[in-house]
Amino acid sequence: MRIWIDITNTPHVNVLMPIYKHLRKQGHELIITARDFSETVPLLRQNGIEPIVYGSHQGKNKLKKSLGLVARLIKLVFGVPKFDLAFSLGGVYTSLIATLRRKKSISFSDNDFSSHKFLTYMLSDYFIFPKYLKYQSLQKKYKIKNHQIKTFDGFKEDIYIADYKVDKHFLEQLPFKDFITIRPENLKAAYVPKDAVTIIPQLFEVFKDENILFLPRYESEKRFAEGYENIWYPEKPLVGLDVCYYTKAMLTGAGTFAREAALLGVPAVSFFPRNEFLTVDVILQEQGKEFKSRNPQEIKNYVNNAKRSKVSLERSKIVLQEVLDIFDSIINEVEIK
Repeated sequence: MRIWIDITNTPHVNVLMPIYKHLRKQGHELIITARDFSETVPLLRQNGIEPIVYGSHQGKNKLKKSLGLVARLIKLVFGVPKFDLAFSLGGVYTSLIATLRRKKSISFSDNDFSSHKFLTYMLSDYFIFPKYLKYQSLQKKYKIKNHQIKTFDGFKEDIYIADYKVDKHFLEQLPFKDFITIRPENLKAAYVPKDAVTIIPQLFEVFKDENILFLPRYESEKRFAEGYENIWYPEKPLVGLDVCYYTKAMLTGAGTFAREAALLGVPAVSFFPRNEFLTVDVILQEQGKEFKSRNPQEIKNYVNNAKRSKVSLERSKIVLQEVLDIFDSIINEVEIK
C-alpha cells in the first residue's frame, strides 16, 4: 500500500519513527511531507528521512497564518503523489486531500485543544486516541461513529520511549554534566492566549546557581541567555529523550518534554501558559509525575526537593505494540474495502 504521512511539528517526528519503521518492514511504500517549522525538517533528516517540504509556520498573525495554510494546501493538492491511505498527527491537510481524492485517512491526536481543527474531525475516516483523552464530546459534535475510533492504553510518548536506548556519549556534546533543562512556551501556537508572556527571564534568575541547558524554539529567544555564564544552548537539535534522561529536571512551557521526562522517571515541570491542561497532562499531574506552575519560586522549590524514580520500559513496549496493531487493523480494513 502507498501511504502518505504529513508531519507539521517537531514532536511528531519521534512519534512517526517507530510507525515509519514498522510500515516499511511490512512492505508499504511511504511518502513523507513536512512543514518547515522549528526542528521538524532537521530531525527528519537526522533520522534518515528526506521529506518533501511544503510551507512554513507563519506565526500568530491571523492573516499571514490563513494565507500560509491556503498556500500550503494548494501546494499539497497538486504536489503530493498518488496514495492509498493518508496519516497525520491531527493535521487538517491529509484528511482534506484524502477526501478530495476519495481515499481514506487516519488522524492521531492526544490534544483536547484541537477544536480549531474541525475539518480533521469532519473528514477523517479513522481516529487514534489515547484512552485518557476525553474524545466523547468531539465524537458527539462531529457524529464520529464508534468503529472509526481506535484507542490505546498509554501516552503518545510511550510509542517512541519503548525503543529508547541511552546514548552513553551524549554528555560529550554539552559543556557540563550536571544541569537542568529549560524549554520556552510556544507563544506562537494557536492554543496559547494572545496576551501570554514568557517567564523564561524569571526562571533564569531563580536558577542562577544551576547549569542550564536552554532549548529555544526560535532564534529570537536566544537573547534571553545573554549575560549568563551558566546557560548554554545547542546550535543543532539534540535527541530529546537523551536530554530527559541526563537532566536533573525538565522545565518546559509545553507538554511533550514534560511527558517524556515524567515517563522516564525524571522530575518534570510544565509552566504551560493556560489555566487548562491537556487531559494527558492532568493524568500525569494526578499521578504525581508532573508538576504544574508558572511561579518561578514554586518551580525552584519543587526542583530542589524532587527526586528521580525508577521506571521500566516494558509498559511503553506494550503501548507501542498496541498502536502498531491498530495501524495494521486499519490498513487491513482499507485493503478489504
